[in-house]
Amino acid sequence: MQKIVLKFTLGVMLFGLSVLNSTSYAVGTPSAADYAYHVQMGDNLSKLTRDVLESHIGWDKVAKYNDLPNAHLLYPGEVLHIPFAWLRNSQAEAHIETLTGGVKLNGNPAKVGDAVSSNAVLDTSAGGAARMRLPDGSTLNVLENTHIEAKVITRKKKGDFFNTVFKLVSGRIDAVKNAFPADRSPLLIQGMHGTIGVRGTHFRMAQDGDNTLAEIEHGKVGFDAGGQAVALSGGQGSVADGVKPAAVIPLLAAPVVLNLPEQFENILVRVNLKEMQGAQAFRAEVAREAEFASIISQQTYKGTQLRIADLPNGTYWLRVRAIDSHGLQGLEARTQFVVKAHPVAPLLRERDDIELLHGVAPPFNWTAVEEAQGYRFQLARDREFKDVALKQDNVKASGFSFTSGQNLQIGEYYWRVASMSGTEQGPWSEIRKLRVLPSYAPAPAAMFSKDRLVVSWHGETGRTFEYQLSASQDFAGIEPPRRLAEAKLDIAMPVPGKYFLRVRGIDADGYV
Repeated sequence: MQKIVLKFTLGVMLFGLSVLNSTSYAVGTPSAADYAYHVQMGDNLSKLTRDVLESHIGWDKVAKYNDLPNAHLLYPGEVLHIPFAWLRNSQAEAHIETLTGGVKLNGNPAKVGDAVSSNAVLDTSAGGAARMRLPDGSTLNVLENTHIEAKVITRKKKGDFFNTVFKLVSGRIDAVKNAFPADRSPLLIQGMHGTIGVRGTHFRMAQDGDNTLAEIEHGKVGFDAGGQAVALSGGQGSVADGVKPAAVIPLLAAPVVLNLPEQFENILVRVNLKEMQGAQAFRAEVAREAEFASIISQQTYKGTQLRIADLPNGTYWLRVRAIDSHGLQGLEARTQFVVKAHPVAPLLRERDDIELLHGVAPPFNWTAVEEAQGYRFQLARDREFKDVALKQDNVKASGFSFTSGQNLQIGEYYWRVASMSGTEQGPWSEIRKLRVLPSYAPAPAAMFSKDRLVVSWHGETGRTFEYQLSASQDFAGIEPPRRLAEAKLDIAMPVPGKYFLRVRGIDADGYV
């Protein structure tokens, strides 16, 4: 009965004081880490204890902290200062914003929009990645071959106070942590031998075997390496292995990207980097956007040439970091590049050059391209195609013979062809030479061999090639690829029918 009387008395007092607009209440000592709670009409000790405070925090602590003359008297409009650690926790969630490749959440295929709560487990496969948005707006990129567990994701029921703890079992994460006032939104990433604690910074962390690695792009973090506190700032990293003391290690500088073309017209994008002292390898990541919200390619390279295959046409962002002898990735360089490689260029058929007598119509032939809806043909008097003698913009077949060959003057010409998809043109094929000879000249050797299939393509010096020819578009049940020493296929003509050809290049270092 005494408790009921207390509630009734407080209610009457709150109502009366609100009418009188009293301001004679006590105010606690402000602190940047405190939550300022404004007392509302109808508040009482039981309600505030239940809704605002952690279960082990008694109301008497709040009263003492705020120097209240009477712990049982509350006034509407009164401001109570409560340390955030005393505020009651509630469960919160991170959410998956983007996915690439194989990603599982709690053992099931993850989807964009999925909630990641306390005790959730996230796994990415080779080539997979996921970007999470944390409750405080920070982002956490989980990169390929990573196993990470959400230990705690909570927020205080009152105010912008968050607490997030992840355990990185294996793999690598890249995080951008939003800045909050002191202790209002801590983020902890636990590794095997070290824990990163941050409030506002861009940092990376990896668990590579027994090594826990920390890398700081900018800002400051605390790295707890098995009880040893290491303060890290932008441009610094550290390694904790559970044996040796962790040290502050300067990160390698951002790599220098050399001479990017205006656009890449090959389905294999090659990016060259400047040699760097101390770099054991380079790590490159590609995304559609500058924020790298959705990473679509991630690879490690031993040399200074990055090779990125099978990108659709479009504009991309590349970020690349040098890796030192500790396994730490250095500061990142970012650059934008354009791919314009589709529809792919046709492979030209038959002999390298064409020689014919004046008055004979020359035939031009190339392989059909599956993604092409038509072809654009050009014949010029110079290799730079500044003086075009003939152009055809809507060729539907994979070759044609024009009837005005007799009108071509005696001399040398050059020809090329490009695939078309709607109004979009792909890159040009290699260039071939056409020689028109005087009609009284000796007849040239036969241009075309009816018992040979000849196809050629662009080939860089030092590269070899492999090819497969199949009557099936999925290349199922065929022999292993056959090696070619040059960018040209010259084989016995197969039996009549429709065939599919695929070719891949092999660099001198074995890269396929």
